[in-house]
Amino acid sequence: MRPARWLGFIAAVTTFAAQPTSPAAASPDCPSTVDERTFTSAASLRELNATVAGFGVRSTGSPAHNRMISWLDRRVSRLPGMSVRSERFPILRWQPGPGLLVASGVVPVASAIPYSAPSLRSGELVQLPPGTPITAANARGKVVLRSFPAVDRGYLAEPVLDRDMTDAGIAGAAGVVVAFPFPHDQVRGYWDPHTGTHYRVPGVFIGSDAALKLQVGKRTTIGVLAGRAPAVTRSLIATLPGQSPERVVIDTNTDGVGWVQENGTVALLALAEHFARLPLRCRPRTLEFVFATGHLHRPAEGSEFRARALDAEYDSGSVAFAFVLEHLGTREFLPSEGSLRPTGAAELSAWFAGSPALAQAASAALTGRAVDRTFVLPGSDPPVPGRTPPQCSFGGIGTHFHSHLVPTMAMISGPWTLWAPSFGAEAVDHERMRRQVLAAGDALLALGPVPRDQIAGPYLDLRRARAAGAPTCPHDLPPEWAPRK
Repeated sequence: MRPARWLGFIAAVTTFAAQPTSPAAASPDCPSTVDERTFTSAASLRELNATVAGFGVRSTGSPAHNRMISWLDRRVSRLPGMSVRSERFPILRWQPGPGLLVASGVVPVASAIPYSAPSLRSGELVQLPPGTPITAANARGKVVLRSFPAVDRGYLAEPVLDRDMTDAGIAGAAGVVVAFPFPHDQVRGYWDPHTGTHYRVPGVFIGSDAALKLQVGKRTTIGVLAGRAPAVTRSLIATLPGQSPERVVIDTNTDGVGWVQENGTVALLALAEHFARLPLRCRPRTLEFVFATGHLHRPAEGSEFRARALDAEYDSGSVAFAFVLEHLGTREFLPSEGSLRPTGAAELSAWFAGSPALAQAASAALTGRAVDRTFVLPGSDPPVPGRTPPQCSFGGIGTHFHSHLVPTMAMISGPWTLWAPSFGAEAVDHERMRRQVLAAGDALLALGPVPRDQIAGPYLDLRRARAAGAPTCPHDLPPEWAPRK
């Protein structure tokens, strides 16, 4: 989703007639905003983020990912009043290893393309221009060289990369090489696509400097040293009781590759620790913190399975809304003179909100914490009249909850550094991240006394329309294996 598109789909918010049900009222002496004097400092957020990044590449179900989940489990389990359980999912794990490229000498490889086939193959190197489909006629038995797609932000290239890797397998290609317009050091460890679909061919990323060593027409050897094995991965669900069993669900994912993807875990930890310190009388609703698995192995997307469960029980009155946090505090890096350079500004970000009450809370929180370059939006895709909801996408894993018609807010950005872990701590402004997390806490407090039906707003009519047969958003997850033909 292009950040610029967020500006194009700002929709007018309409009023509605609510028939509210009320949560238990908070005590008059409870705070209406988060006390920043006692909230986690920017330095502490940075330290937590360093710990998360320090686990290394947290590919889904890998030892590093499992160690991080165990660390999270221990940390949230010791919070007062918190209960923690796990939801487990079987997967065919892909354990990343190095990529290999030999063409008249060894060519430096930035990373293996995620979920590409562990194998060593050789063939003539052919370069196919952007937009040219990979077919048996032009690629069978050959190593295909592609330029990284020309996009505003790197994550927008995922559909093209996924299609090329799939098509190369169907075509019987020897492998795929994707050359960035940026140097090796900036794209070292790059991780995308993150569909979690196992491809049929090896694939590697290389930097612009390494690409100069390749010669089209020469016999080239490509290899990926990685492991595939059955594994079990788990989501953590930490529940903090409130005065009412009606829940607010706060979600992020735990698998990731650096300081940006996924630092939502740090935000959820900070919020969990803050709300656990509040007395019960100051928590009108129960808070459910979901540290979901499977975002880098999307056949087991934990947020989607959580959203399905909430959708199934929403009409019983047990759920108020969902709130997703991803990729916080990000700095803007843009292409300049053949590399990615910081602009000095914050990366554009969005706070998606599916109802007027949620949008009002988001806007007030952003203003109160002086969070700039962030837009409150109803969705990132063009609206489709008659569909429930008209806009399906909230830019990231918030989409799962919103498209299941669970009232949803989602805070997200999509910088060039999202899948490029080489930028490290430089990619995140932790002072800004703290302001964003404070704003998230303020919105949660502001919505505490708001009746559930008022929070839902148009979602109630959308759910009725869906029940009557109106078309809805797709909820299919990617396949675990790419097709053979």
